[in-house]
Amino acid sequence: MRRRVLQVPALAAVLTAGLALGACSGSSGSGGTDPSATPSAEATAAPAPEALSGFSCTAGADGLWTATGTISNTGDSPASYTVDVYVGPADGQERPANRAAVDGVQPGGSTPVQVAGVAAQGEPATCHVRVLRALP
Repeated sequence: MRRRVLQVPALAAVLTAGLALGACSGSSGSGGTDPSATPSAEATAAPAPEALSGFSCTAGADGLWTATGTISNTGDSPASYTVDVYVGPADGQERPANRAAVDGVQPGGSTPVQVAGVAAQGEPATCHVRVLRALP
């Protein structure tokens, strides 16, 4: 299988595409998947695409994708984030995504984030990301 790397410099465009990232599975900040997690962050979080930098999404030889980047907190108080990654078409259909939780990022601080084991949900196999900041 050919290895593909997708860089996403215009995160705002991807985030405003209105992707339905339903049935999200959860993971820790380093990508450990927790299939019992539910997509509850939407009720208590706001979009924060500006918090993610250096985002890349790579398909592995096993067909699973790994997304990496850095979450930065430019606010005045500690913040927690969720990063949802979905690979597949942007067709508005509700499909599974993988989620990483990044907790307690200090003001002015940053931390790497990785979402591993993302299965492609159809063609084209394009990587999409959504970043949410927990509301106080």
